[in-house]
Amino acid sequence: MQVKRFVAANMRLALNMVREEMGPDAVILSNKRVPEGVEILTAIEVDDMAVPATEAPANSTNPFQQAQDYHRQQAPTAPTKPSKLEREVERMQNEARQRAEALAATLAEKNRELVKQVINTDQIPEAAKEEAKQAGEQDSFNQMVSQAMEEQFNQAPETTPKTTPAVASNTEKDQELSQMRHELQSMRDLLEQQLSSMAWGQFNQQSPQQASQWKRLKRMGIGAVVADNLLASQPAVASGSNDSWQAMMTELCQQLPVVDNDLISSGGVFAFVGPTGAGKTTTIGKLAARYVLENGAEDIALVTTDTMRIAAHEQLRTFGRILNIPISIVDKNNSLERVLYSLRHKALVLVDTAGLNRQDERLKLQLNSLNEIGLRLKTVLVIPTTSQVEVIKAAYHTYKTDNLNSCVLTKLDETASLGESLSLAIDKSLPVAYSTHGQDIPNDIIVGCSSGLVRSAIELARHITTDDDAMADEMSTLSKNQARVQSLMATN
Repeated sequence: MQVKRFVAANMRLALNMVREEMGPDAVILSNKRVPEGVEILTAIEVDDMAVPATEAPANSTNPFQQAQDYHRQQAPTAPTKPSKLEREVERMQNEARQRAEALAATLAEKNRELVKQVINTDQIPEAAKEEAKQAGEQDSFNQMVSQAMEEQFNQAPETTPKTTPAVASNTEKDQELSQMRHELQSMRDLLEQQLSSMAWGQFNQQSPQQASQWKRLKRMGIGAVVADNLLASQPAVASGSNDSWQAMMTELCQQLPVVDNDLISSGGVFAFVGPTGAGKTTTIGKLAARYVLENGAEDIALVTTDTMRIAAHEQLRTFGRILNIPISIVDKNNSLERVLYSLRHKALVLVDTAGLNRQDERLKLQLNSLNEIGLRLKTVLVIPTTSQVEVIKAAYHTYKTDNLNSCVLTKLDETASLGESLSLAIDKSLPVAYSTHGQDIPNDIIVGCSSGLVRSAIELARHITTDDDAMADEMSTLSKNQARVQSLMATN
């Protein structure tokens, strides 16, 4: 028997090292935390190392469905016997689940004890006490009371009278609960990493072609949900994946919504919203210059609601002077509705808005003023394609209005990946009206074209790489999304 020690930064890397060097029949004798990360002690019979691992048969099913089935611990499709390493990993996972359940039970018990101690004190409102008495030992209410206690302690001013022994004891219990929650979450994250890594490795061996296509979509920045639909729409082929890839890109072009014609050609009132620096004012300048060149300056006007920043409207005023277009400013003396009414004789009105933080109270007032205009005004979301995917999603939810009509993708000349913005447009059914690719006015703006945008995303992906860890995380993300959707459907 050969015994060997492996040390890595985390459990996933350590297991990969064991699998690569010792093979699937290695037995894990022990594992523990060390200053370098994780230490695993393994053993294997010398004869076992010479036996090659049996490859699982190819499987052409959807990889995302395989991931979901794997996380549900369904039986594998291939009739292969689990290896010693897989059995050992399963044993470790079972132990982790047992520890997690024990921690959860202890956490619930601590919550119940905390409620019993504070239910008759003055630390929570009288109404909450009455509800607690009626609720009894329900864990959900206990958790709510515990959270209320934590918020009151955190918000207490420095001039609060001297803390009583009972309150100090409760504070210590809150710290213990917080530490236990942290340990429980860490254990859950470790377990999810192990499951995701093994699920991706199994799929990559069984369906290498679909795994390769999924990696290409990931390099493009295509989100997990959109990639799931694209892979599901294409039948698996044994070889020659180029035809399948071309068909998938054609499907992507068909799914990407775009405005059929030039948005401003028929006139109307359009308000451009989005985060600071997204390119709202520059986009308005390009569209205004294009309209003036084609139709003249008599039937167009510009409006700005951005009076928060110093000289915020000066750039728009410059455009107005160059193009001979009137500029109107919305302030406390002139509401947006009043300004638009004064410009009712204009065929085209472009409204520039302030890019406010989501925590800014003025943002809600600004969005409400846009919603009050109704369908007479169409909102256009300006999305900077240079932003990270979470920032792009946050921009949509932050600036979404009742009359959101379309979007503009800006800074294509600066971005490194375009798939994130395309995925948002597909997922939210938000048509792309224009895309911009420079500062030149009015040339660096074109009407939204699905095939052109997809080609740009493919070209940018040539300079991007991805690894197995990223793909395992992608598989885990989709599995969580599917579980969340199923939970919502079950609740409804």
